[in-house]
Amino acid sequence: MQKTITARIRAAASGLILAGLMSASALAQAAPVVQTRSGPVQATVRGDMLSYFAIPFAAPPVGDLRWRAPQPAARWTAPIAASKTASPCLQTGLAAAFRANNDSEDCLYLDVHAPAGKGPFPVMVWIHGGAFALGDASTYADPSPLVSRGVVVVAIHYRLGAMGFLAHPALRDAKGSAGDYGMMDQQAALKWVRANISRFGGDARNVTIFGESAGGFSVLTHLASPLSKELFDKAIIQSGAYGVGEQLTQAGMEARSQAALTAALDGQALPPGCYTAALTAACLRALPETLLRGKLLAAYGRAVGNLVPSVDGRVLPDTIQALFAAGRNHRVPVLNGANEDENRLFLALDELGRRVAARPPSFDPADRSFLITPAAYLASAKDVEARLGVPAADLTEKYYPLSRFGDDPALQPSFAAAAAATASTFSCNGVNVSDRIAAQGGRVWMYEFRDQTAPPVVGTFGGRYILSLPQGAAHAAELSYLFAQREAKPTEEQKALQAAMAAYWTQFARSGDPNGPGAPSWPLFAKGSVQALDVASGGGVAAITTEAFRDQHHCRTAWSRLTF
Repeated sequence: MQKTITARIRAAASGLILAGLMSASALAQAAPVVQTRSGPVQATVRGDMLSYFAIPFAAPPVGDLRWRAPQPAARWTAPIAASKTASPCLQTGLAAAFRANNDSEDCLYLDVHAPAGKGPFPVMVWIHGGAFALGDASTYADPSPLVSRGVVVVAIHYRLGAMGFLAHPALRDAKGSAGDYGMMDQQAALKWVRANISRFGGDARNVTIFGESAGGFSVLTHLASPLSKELFDKAIIQSGAYGVGEQLTQAGMEARSQAALTAALDGQALPPGCYTAALTAACLRALPETLLRGKLLAAYGRAVGNLVPSVDGRVLPDTIQALFAAGRNHRVPVLNGANEDENRLFLALDELGRRVAARPPSFDPADRSFLITPAAYLASAKDVEARLGVPAADLTEKYYPLSRFGDDPALQPSFAAAAAATASTFSCNGVNVSDRIAAQGGRVWMYEFRDQTAPPVVGTFGGRYILSLPQGAAHAAELSYLFAQREAKPTEEQKALQAAMAAYWTQFARSGDPNGPGAPSWPLFAKGSVQALDVASGGGVAAITTEAFRDQHHCRTAWSRLTF
């Protein structure tokens, strides 16, 4: 049952990847071929969109190239004529609903989706999320809501988990840095875009990077990384301003990486001449993929916890906060935001997991025994007190009392816990990032996605929602408004919101300003406003004051300790 549910969730997230394909004979006659600098690629024709799948932008990071900066891809002569995204990078997380299938070390590929026209078109490079441990480009294989508005969308892969971020002392390069290979992959993909995208009708001098969750944190990292200078022209951060106070130093990441390797290699047979107590780079690169795929990836996840890029000395010479505070970040137009109910997704995932684990499993949403209890809410508040110093009593009695979260006692603890976690993890960090950019004189627009009718991100099976917790405007809920990912047809209100959001995103990519035809005016953040993105019945698309946003999320009271 679990396998079936996961497959259905995966299918819902991915959308109908091959929708709109022409017949095989017509495709062979009409599909154009583009000559990149490394070799030719053939399009898959999807109505008015041309998709070029599985283009290598770097050499496979295997064997001696494992845990190294990405190297150039080998040249090829026969056209690549793939009809789907290449294998994803090794998946290291435990959230089954988001795990990509058929993962591989050989994964440094990208997809290009272009309008069927001459161009030049603005370019949007999508960086997927997944906690730097999960995800791939196939979930976003139908960006037609954006491409139909005259932009080229590029979706990229990058190494994840231990394969992308392990920082063992034996892996230090000539300058002494180690780790953050996944970020180097992203930079290699951006270099490929600059060098090749004009051949697909894209404007190589007008590139916007955008991403959600870990993809959004990646965008924030590129804004800070000296190695990303000149690789992009605009940036969109979607739910990416989290973990900004949790970056490890190189020494910290090396210590945790060593602990993970010690745990993973305990009792394992090593290649000849290799010893756990004195591992060399050659030994690490000779480890069998079965060990990496199993024990190492699991041990690394336990050792590191909330994985974000570390201060490796190369990609990041200092923390993102410190680089921004020193004014060493790249000055480009920024669109930044988060969702009103971010952390309801993680509570929904927890509920789904416990329902599946029950014996027998329970998929009746009327059974509310899988929701968090008042006692669990109090326990979470005490955990926040230990981590962030906010008294648990203030959280549960002053800022997030259960009585403020509707009339249903069964849902109140979940709603309260989610609101506190959303504010402390995403909302207040997000507004602090916008504050910093605006204080530098930068042009930044901020949004909050608020649609309570958005399709649930997880928990739908056979067209039926099997959880008790309404997800509202949860983490990743906005993605179905930018990519074609829905099972059910959108309502007229949702269609209007999707049109406004697609107009904002593509107009920003075109001009560095989200304002233009097809959507209400969106004032600069520096003018004291945040743009609410909602369906008409929920309040519509309209500016709210930053003061109201801060008050709603208690950014100046409960979470005043958060800085950027």
